[in-house]
Amino acid sequence: MTTRQRLDLLARAYPRLFPRAELTRLLRTQLGHVDALDSWIIRDGSRVRARAPRLIYHICAGNLAVSAWTSLMHGLLLGARNVVKLPGDRDDATARNEILSFIRGLPLPLRHLVETHRTLNTEILRRADAVIAFGSDETMASLRAQTRWDQKFIAHGHALSLLWIAEPDRLNPRQARACAMDILTYDQLGCLSPQAIYVLRGSDIEVLGQKLAHALEIHWSKLKPRPARPLSVAARIVETRDVSHALGHRIWLPPGNHLGWTLIHDPAASFQPSPLHGVIHLRQVAESKLSVALASVAGRISTVGLVGEISSRLESVFLSLGVSRFCPAGHMQFPPLTWHHDGRAVLADLVTWTDAENAA
Repeated sequence: MTTRQRLDLLARAYPRLFPRAELTRLLRTQLGHVDALDSWIIRDGSRVRARAPRLIYHICAGNLAVSAWTSLMHGLLLGARNVVKLPGDRDDATARNEILSFIRGLPLPLRHLVETHRTLNTEILRRADAVIAFGSDETMASLRAQTRWDQKFIAHGHALSLLWIAEPDRLNPRQARACAMDILTYDQLGCLSPQAIYVLRGSDIEVLGQKLAHALEIHWSKLKPRPARPLSVAARIVETRDVSHALGHRIWLPPGNHLGWTLIHDPAASFQPSPLHGVIHLRQVAESKLSVALASVAGRISTVGLVGEISSRLESVFLSLGVSRFCPAGHMQFPPLTWHHDGRAVLADLVTWTDAENAA
């Protein structure tokens, strides 16, 4: 089966997830040509050809299925055999079931390239040509220690994202709704989910908070289905609210104090992790102090969602902190297939190349 045939099957099966034009652009951007895996192509005056890994081991996290879907798409587009280690029984079953449903929805020729396991298979881990893993930093370190020196190991450890509102006093309803979408999509569980909103000092926090709270409630009311709030999650949300109240922080809560979202103004600029599940902190920072405020997460910031334009100075600060993606608010959770996940061109990272030099 050729790359074009696999592309066609993926695009037909999941046209919204993997539009044909984006799959084509992904191959052209990262491999130079749609047919680079199937025939020689000319690059810089020489003939080159890409070679896909025979076996890819995908080790999936239990928070979100979408990362597993994308990882599998890469492996299927390359024509590799794909072994999937599903989220374990201790994880929420939602992601595991969604991954299995995705695989069942694949056309038979692609489904034959996929097999699944509930537990880590150390033999496959050692034998795979490439390992793509999602999870905690500790999990990544443990897996790395078990891989061969010549294996391709693509690790996606802990990462987080932020929202930056350039002119908070002029935030309009459309922009506020875009922020709410970024916060509440996937229940704030992915690396692209913002955990804090930053604005410059001197902003009218009360007015800004009211606008954002209104947008959050509207978005939550339209969510179908709404994410569950099991006892452990509810306890973390309530504890965060109680602690913030005790500290005297300004808090905006939904009508009836339901647990769908929580907006907290923390006067401290320094980043602190959110308990997720719709809990977002609003922080003010002086432009000159941004690098200090975010020092604890330097190298961990995946995406900065922007409302308005940022100065070249702020952009330089974010770049020095290792930010790998800027995008407009409302688009944080929906990157193009060509994006560099954690700053890497994953499809290109998976292949090796053969060169055929011309005679003099």
